[in-house]
Amino acid sequence: MAKLRKFYDLDNAAKIFPVVANESRSYVFRISVIFKEPIKVDILQQALNRTTKRFKHLNVRIRKGLFWYYFEENLKEPLLYEEDGMINQFLVFKSNNDFLFRTQYFKERLSVEFFHALTDGKGALEFVNSLAYEYLTLDGKTIDPEGLVIRADAAATYQEVADEFQKLYHNKKIPKVKEIKAHRIKGTFYPKNYNAVINAYVSLSKVKATAKSFDVTMNELMIGMIILALKRSGKIQSYKHLARIFIPVNMRQYYPSVTLRNFASYVRINYDLNQDENELEHILSFVKLEMKNQLNLEDMVNSIIQNVRYEQNKLLRMTPLSIKIVAMRSVYGKIGNKLNTFDTSNLGLIKLPKDMSEHISHYSFMIVPNLDTPKAMSFVSFKDTMTISFISKIVERDFEIEFFKILKSLDIESQIEANGWEVI
Repeated sequence: MAKLRKFYDLDNAAKIFPVVANESRSYVFRISVIFKEPIKVDILQQALNRTTKRFKHLNVRIRKGLFWYYFEENLKEPLLYEEDGMINQFLVFKSNNDFLFRTQYFKERLSVEFFHALTDGKGALEFVNSLAYEYLTLDGKTIDPEGLVIRADAAATYQEVADEFQKLYHNKKIPKVKEIKAHRIKGTFYPKNYNAVINAYVSLSKVKATAKSFDVTMNELMIGMIILALKRSGKIQSYKHLARIFIPVNMRQYYPSVTLRNFASYVRINYDLNQDENELEHILSFVKLEMKNQLNLEDMVNSIIQNVRYEQNKLLRMTPLSIKIVAMRSVYGKIGNKLNTFDTSNLGLIKLPKDMSEHISHYSFMIVPNLDTPKAMSFVSFKDTMTISFISKIVERDFEIEFFKILKSLDIESQIEANGWEVI
């Protein structure tokens, strides 16, 4: 008798991804943990099998229903790959045993790439940390989890797979927000949808001290540096559209939740690159004020509710999926990522059990650009190492060069590594 599979609806944020994802717009992001010793592949495979079974929202395959896509329990075992140098590529689920995440290794580095329909950065990090913990314990390390990692033998809870977006929904009238097109970075695209990466390792304490000296947060400092690097690297005499920096916001900080599925909103910082101002201090003053205005809880919740409202629309709900796909792709093709100039995301400071930290060097976190927004930057911190990852679909490195010049001007030293076709 065939085993009865478990089913899950896609959360509200996830519904768009399987419809619009393709080779040039993969909606895949990567979290890597770098151990202090080379990885033992056979032990990592055991840890991967155990951990995947524990995380119900990841142990799934995606299926087409009559009205929406849905997740179904995956009865296969997850595959483990040796890295091939290609980062955050489009996931072909069928060739990956139907899983929506891909696990890779290279020397000391363990990397997991997630299709965004599964989870956000927070949910993905819990899985990666749990996988790293299982690997180390299977390798004979004694680790007290200290309540900081989810063990593979710990019971799962309903709250971990809850769709928190639905809880925020209400029928009250909300103001409509008119979105504007963003300035687009131009350049020469790599072939085969290659994503070039530069990792810069800097001192977290130094970055914090620098941010404090400007009376801004670390996020505001990074956004200000992005804007200044865009301004200094631009070759345009007059900009028709504003630079729009897209920043995801973890909603768990406002609504305490243990969900491991998507639960984020976003803000955009809009800046006119035609301004004469070329000093970081003045740009940071602008960014600080804009962030205060944009991080308005009511506005962020309203953007979530608007998306849920589309999903709850009776006519849309009864429209067959095949028709939804055509309509959603058409709308997304006209708007989509044309609203953003640059994407950035901060996974934050990772805290691990003391026994576990001793075996880990650092982390990295990489989001993915696309043809409309060909450059992105993400960062994550562990102990005093902050890893800044620049991801690019285009060959030109003017932006990165200017960013490193700004870092140097702030006396922030960096160590740089890249994945191949680089010119810095």
